[in-house]
Amino acid sequence: MIEVGDQVRIGESGGSIFVVREVDGVEGRAVIESVDASAAGRYPFSMPLGALVRVDPGR
Repeated sequence: MIEVGDQVRIGESGGSIFVVREVDGVEGRAVIESVDASAAGRYPFSMPLGALVRVDPGR
């Protein structure tokens, strides 16, 4: 289960890592934001929970 504060990728092979800021279980969506402070256009955005894969911090 994806929770606020988890680190995730978009899909199994996603290269970028994001942190979960909000979870809406009713809508089945989460608001995520890049953990890379230097990422161009870094801003929170919504994704379906089914598209997110939890990762261990530091990976």
